[in-house]
Amino acid sequence: MPKLDITTQTRNLDAVIAGLDDPLHRRILTNYRNHAIYEICGYKERIFEPDMTVEHPVYWVNSAEVSLELDGLEQVLGFYQSLQDTEATVMVVTDEKLMVADWGFASESIFHTYTTGAQILAAEPAAGVDPDGCFIVQRRMSMIWPYDERGRMIGEHVFEHLVARRTWQIPAEEFITLEEAREKLMPLLVELPEVPVLDATGAR
Repeated sequence: MPKLDITTQTRNLDAVIAGLDDPLHRRILTNYRNHAIYEICGYKERIFEPDMTVEHPVYWVNSAEVSLELDGLEQVLGFYQSLQDTEATVMVVTDEKLMVADWGFASESIFHTYTTGAQILAAEPAAGVDPDGCFIVQRRMSMIWPYDERGRMIGEHVFEHLVARRTWQIPAEEFITLEEAREKLMPLLVELPEVPVLDATGAR
């Protein structure tokens, strides 16, 4: 398997955004695009700038390891900090299909998360993997992200299809480090497009 291209998701989102006429929909998906870059690159604080996220976000996260609700900024930031502490933010997202509407977007895609054998064993001591090895954990994810009328994220509803999870070892040269992710993704950030102010009737 050749080394994956970490810019795949941004290029796919660019193609979708280019085909949108509605300014709110363009804002929502551009917000999501920048959010993904910040998350992968380990800059969680930038996700929660006032133009990106509401003051009180709520996350629902469901996977093999957890099923939880994160209610408010403190809990959400704590969750992101745990990902950064375990160096579990670098991923390549492929095969994404999504639909955007005024309320937000829904998506299904495949996440390829880069991890080491040592990290796998820390979470699952009986995994029997090489602690010095490099691995990809592949997950099929469904997501529903609500947004407000200003195109700010309200939260995330994230669900993993557990039977689709796969883990395999890769050569060290195919591993994507946090430094490489930052080098390739941070220059791809773009400004959020403006959304027309709502009038008294709620129309844009």
